[in-house]
Amino acid sequence: MFGFKKNREKKFPVEVVVTLQDLMRYEYLLQSRNLLPTHPVYSILAGKHASKLRGRGLDFEEVRQYVAGDDIRNIDWHVTARTGKTHSKVFNEEKERPTFILLDQSSWMFFGSTRFVKSVAAAHAAAITAFYTIKRGDRVGGIIFNDEGYDYITPKRSKSLVQHLLQCVVNRNMILPGRKNISPNTKSLNEMLKRTRSLVSHDYVITIISDFSMLDEESRQHIRSLSNHNDVILIHIYDILDEALPDGKLILTNGSRQIAWQNSKRNWGKKYQQVFSDLKQRLTDEFRHFRVPLVFFNTDETIEDQVMEALGKTLKK
Repeated sequence: MFGFKKNREKKFPVEVVVTLQDLMRYEYLLQSRNLLPTHPVYSILAGKHASKLRGRGLDFEEVRQYVAGDDIRNIDWHVTARTGKTHSKVFNEEKERPTFILLDQSSWMFFGSTRFVKSVAAAHAAAITAFYTIKRGDRVGGIIFNDEGYDYITPKRSKSLVQHLLQCVVNRNMILPGRKNISPNTKSLNEMLKRTRSLVSHDYVITIISDFSMLDEESRQHIRSLSNHNDVILIHIYDILDEALPDGKLILTNGSRQIAWQNSKRNWGKKYQQVFSDLKQRLTDEFRHFRVPLVFFNTDETIEDQVMEALGKTLKK
């Protein structure tokens, strides 16, 4: 399962395909770059709220005045004696928050104009998420899919499981540059979201990593349904050409046909830029309504740099 030959791994540059070594380095990079969570429940990779359900342990939260129904074993006798009024200790019960990664490695993702292709950037985001979860002490698993099929990795809490998951990422990723005929499966995202709903019950952190070029109303319904009993995080991978087109003559393709296009900011180029800007804002507002954060990562910077920036902003809130 893990036996890829080195010459195959070196056939393409690291910006075009990933290797297991590329992804496994995040186990140590998280520590060295201080990406480990000090307050995991507020991190974009850990979900949106602390749990009050049964789980692995208790976190002390506060002392407050006793109310009927409080467990007498939690009475704080020191505060009670000092104030003359009965006070109880309040605990926030911490439960397991397993992470389920849904990673898109379809043909739509094999595109990049500057540094990385989207499929590589997405693979790095998945690796960071996986090791982040393990370091947090929770289980991780998920689905890695492309146009032809998918790999399902049952969530577990072990380094060997992460290695297996990342090898599945590598396997799917390395198919992309060798494809001669590009015929994307436009329904693959919906199919995998539907399958995720059948595999995940509740109290998961579901991280969906894609460029969401296949997002439609059915996709939205699946995501809304998943968010009812889970924390859903959307990581949107985009290229600078998704955001704006350069001036000059361009060759545009849909994978099977090409056309020449003369672009100028004075005409269609400005409208193109506005369309993407409006799309980002519309999606952000739409999913915020369902408490689903949408995080944008580009292909021009390393994912770890962008994760550090995103985590920093989140932890300051």
